[in-house]
Formats: sequence, structure tokens, C-alpha cells
Amino acid sequence: MLCKQHAYWEANWQLSLIHACKIFIYAIFLLLFISHSAFAEIKDDKANRIVSGIISFTHWPGLTRAPQLCVFSSAQHLSLPQNTASNAALFKVVYLTSQSELATQDCDAVYFGEQTPQQQLEIAKQFSGKPVLTLAENNTDCTIGAAFCLIFNADHTLFSVNLDSLARSGVRVSPDVLLLSRNGSK
Repeated sequence: MLCKQHAYWEANWQLSLIHACKIFIYAIFLLLFISHSAFAEIKDDKANRIVSGIISFTHWPGLTRAPQLCVFSSAQHLSLPQNTASNAALFKVVYLTSQSELATQDCDAVYFGEQTPQQQLEIAKQFSGKPVLTLAENNTDCTIGAAFCLIFNADHTLFSVNLDSLARSGVRVSPDVLLLSRNGSK
């Protein structure tokens, strides 16, 4: 009888241990999933704030309405809501699924997603003679292509400025913004 009781206790103990291990493994997966989702959300919020800040300190000559930001749908870090311009809105956001849609939109700023710096440069040439601000998330060197380049690190997001591209863009950006860039803060 004592042997049966001991075997029963040992079986219960093993089942409890297996159950506890399952709960522990599920908890780890849940924490990893939640922290990864939260990290992506933080990145998006930082990108949203940086882009909004840059646009709010940019002046387009002759522009009498809220500027329109055209965002390529390949962008992974920007999650600004698509909206319509109003007096309260700083700028209007339109999402583009292809480069051909640029011709149908009145873009005052363009946010590049996965486009290479060379592609950014070629697309920016389409706006020759029109003031257009360019921003990118796939251009860490920021030597060609977009005027402003967002750089995403694990613990912070920052931006860099390509002064040549900015000078060719036809827009004026407050010098305070330029001082905040990665190169200006070193």
C-alpha cells in the first residue's frame, strides 16, 4: 500500500512539474511576443514624432495649404494616419502602393520605405523645379538620396541630414532641426 501511495505521489509530482514547465514556456513566448510588439510600436512612435517634427519646421515657398506627405507603403517604421487636410492638421498623409502613383498626387514631402538610396535619388529627380522634402528609413549613410534619413537602433531612433539633397529640394528647414541631426549633435 505504501509503495502504491509513493508511486501515486511521484506521478502527481511529475505531472505537476510538466504542467509548470508548460506554463513557464508559454509565459516566455508570450513575453517575447509582447516585448517585440511593444518595441515595434515604440519605433513607430519615434519615427512618427521625428517626421512630424521635421515637417513642422519646414517651409515650402508659395505653399498656402497644409503640405501633403506621400508615404510609400513599403515603409516599416512610419504609422501616421492617413487623413484629410484641415486647419488643425499640420500636414496631410497619403500612402502610395507604387512609384507610378506619385504622378497623381501633389506631394510636398515623400517618405521612402525600402527604396535604395539610388532609387530615392532617381525618384527625387521627378520633382525637379518643385520644392519637395524627402525622408527615408533605408538610407543609413545618408550621402545620396533623401534629404533626411531615419536611423533605427535597438535603444533609440535618430536622423541624419544630407545637406546636398536638402539644398536641391527647394524647401527651407529651420536650422534648429539641422542641429538635432546625428551629424549635427556630434
